[in-house]
Amino acid sequence: MKNIRTNLKQALFASLLMVLGLTTVSASTTNSIKFMDVKVEEALAKASAEGKLVFMDFYASWCTPCKWMEKTTFADSRITSALNENFVSIKVNIDNVDGFQMKNKYEVNYLPTILILNSNGKMVERIEQTMVADDLIGILEIHNSPENRVIIKHDFNLSPKRINGTEDVEEEDPWTISQNDYRRYQASEEKRNYRVQTGVYTDYTDAHEQVQYLRNTFIEPIMVMNDFKGDKVLFKVMLGQFKTSSEAQSFCKILKTNFKIDAIVN
Repeated sequence: MKNIRTNLKQALFASLLMVLGLTTVSASTTNSIKFMDVKVEEALAKASAEGKLVFMDFYASWCTPCKWMEKTTFADSRITSALNENFVSIKVNIDNVDGFQMKNKYEVNYLPTILILNSNGKMVERIEQTMVADDLIGILEIHNSPENRVIIKHDFNLSPKRINGTEDVEEEDPWTISQNDYRRYQASEEKRNYRVQTGVYTDYTDAHEQVQYLRNTFIEPIMVMNDFKGDKVLFKVMLGQFKTSSEAQSFCKILKTNFKIDAIVN
């Protein structure tokens, strides 16, 4: 009888360990980046008060590379820990009015785009490409330095109407845009730039490998643009940004002659 009780206790203890183990695993897998739903001004205020940096991720619901980074890069535990501990992180959806205003303010022309601001609000990094965790963690560590994390103390600032006891009309927000203006922008074409298309892929992994090669070889900006052919998604790897078609054509010739890369102007 004693042996039966001992065995039963051992079985219950083993079961408890398994439950605790599963709880621990579950907690670790649900760990994620704490993106704040605030305006950039609020993020900057929080970062300056706490001596942190601001991490801004510009995205859109239709951006396939953005979704890829969400599932891979941003799911990496090193990225999660670095951002949650040392950064105030916000996401900026360029498809809504506020995001559209921020897109214009920071001149965001590619997706995904990541901006890193120090505690003074100065931009210290602009990333206009898809990144794997190994590359992004290095950039985060570089900028996570004492000079970029100075704590700034602000005096409590009362609005003029509270100081004077009046209801003066506050100055209009220079970044405000009407819904009609926003719709007109969506229907218009942006300023024309010429880029060189170096490849078209049906698998984003292949496109990413091409991006890695180009990054190690050239200094020109790189963009992965998603397109559709029927129900299939195509990933077009674009290199450079040129003001004229002739400049882009000349660059295509250089790619062909010196690097054996077939490219076309897009």
